[in-house]
Amino acid sequence: MTLKGGLKTADCLISRGISVSNTCALCHYYDENISHIFFECDYSFAIISTLMRNLGFLLLRPNILQLFEYIDETHSKDKDLYFLLVCSAVYHIWLERNDRKFGGKAISSTSLAIKIKIAVFSKIMKWKKGGTLIDLL
Repeated sequence: MTLKGGLKTADCLISRGISVSNTCALCHYYDENISHIFFECDYSFAIISTLMRNLGFLLLRPNILQLFEYIDETHSKDKDLYFLLVCSAVYHIWLERNDRKFGGKAISSTSLAIKIKIAVFSKIMKWKKGGTLIDLL
């Protein structure tokens, strides 16, 4: 849904005539849209940078498609792990956005990155060669 623009971000809701705050619930500074929430936002970029520190190319803020393309082209051996990390990050960042907007709860980017690593760790430990990927987390 993120890649297809199916998430109901503020810009999408406003374009449908629904009155909502257009400020990003994660950074409280920029307008909320899919592009901003995933990678342009300082909060989510801090999470992605922490999770993908082994990739070493995050000087610029890539969009999701650029990140998938980079992983596919340069990390063929470990790409399943990196794809899982990105997808898990997108999922958890969206949950955090909703918790902040609708639940009044918020956690730091560091805490969310740890939560994502734990979720990914538990998933890869079920993989046949998951034990060899732990060092990449």
